[in-house]
Amino acid sequence: MGKQQSKVIINKELLKAFAMGFIKAFILLFLFYKSLALSSVLAVVYGIVNIKFYKKKYLEEWRWQMNLEFREVMVAVSSALNAGYSVENSFKEAEEDLVLLYGSNSVMVKELDKINSQIMLNRPLETVLTEFAQYCKVEDISNFAEVFHTAKRTGGNLIETARSTADKISSKIETSREIRTMVAGKKMEGRIMAYIPLGIIVYFWISSPGFLDCLYALSGRLFMTVLLVIYLAAFKWSERIGGISV
Repeated sequence: MGKQQSKVIINKELLKAFAMGFIKAFILLFLFYKSLALSSVLAVVYGIVNIKFYKKKYLEEWRWQMNLEFREVMVAVSSALNAGYSVENSFKEAEEDLVLLYGSNSVMVKELDKINSQIMLNRPLETVLTEFAQYCKVEDISNFAEVFHTAKRTGGNLIETARSTADKISSKIETSREIRTMVAGKKMEGRIMAYIPLGIIVYFWISSPGFLDCLYALSGRLFMTVLLVIYLAAFKWSERIGGISV
């Protein structure tokens, strides 16, 4: 039943992504071409493409949240090891601590539950962590899995490994948050500037009906296509400038 509910939620999100993409594309295309048929067809195409963009953005947010919660896991594991727990039991303690912090439905709690289930089946922890790192593809988790595998086999300091990993992730997260805060305002300014040309077209439609009719003839639409390409290129460029990663 849980899997079926999850699939329903995912399908709803994908449908929502299609609808949002369709609406935004239809409005933009109608302003540039003033054709219901052409705008509808191209908007459907973009709606499908927007599903791919949504999946990419969702995956980025999922990895960000995974990294955020993994930092707390490392802190909890380090504390449990200091208290005398075995490394396997420390991950069980970390799961309980994470439930208190983020709730039982958080992304990392679900993954920790899978990890602890594998440990109960007597699978080597270093192997389970390596498989987990390959699955989530988060750089910090992959680095920890590699270091942990070496430390576990060579008798390294696991407490220091967990603590240093938590410190490193914390530093990167704080830097990333500062960058996001600084860039957020500029992104908003960029979006407002992107809406201004569209607002000008609407203004002419309302204040001077027929003034732009020449741009919606055949030759005019070629000119509007060039302007649309320039507009989209400028918008994409502004988004890339703001897409700074750590």
